[in-house]
Amino acid sequence: MKDSIWFEILSRASPNKPVSLDDLMNDDQSPQPLGKVVFPQMRFAPAVNLWPREQGGPVYIGVRILEPPETPYTVARLLAAAALERDVCPIILSRVDYCGLERFGFRVERIPEDPSAAQAAEEEIGKYWDLAIIINGHEIGMLR
Repeated sequence: MKDSIWFEILSRASPNKPVSLDDLMNDDQSPQPLGKVVFPQMRFAPAVNLWPREQGGPVYIGVRILEPPETPYTVARLLAAAALERDVCPIILSRVDYCGLERFGFRVERIPEDPSAAQAAEEEIGKYWDLAIIINGHEIGMLR
């Protein structure tokens, strides 16, 4: 990703949340429950040649999200600052339907909740993105 994208994330990171249009339209009706995303069972890894990578591009790191952060804008600012400073590109590995980092433009990969399926999914995604490391999202706040 280009540095301008990280500057955009830093400039947009705000505690303000978008208004849910579903809440405005469905006054007394309860919303339908969200479905769970299931990682597909595949026997073969995707061919790397189908998705060429830049030579000398950034180092990709995984950020494991087990529950939505209380202040996603703070996490977004910390990740964008790290991306600029260290030339890394965070890939969010989310086990929840919506973690809050989507609205800032981060790449979010959905991971199933089942521990064995989650481990298999993280390994597969780690191979695809060539993740250098996977850190737990709740530890990001401790990086200050």
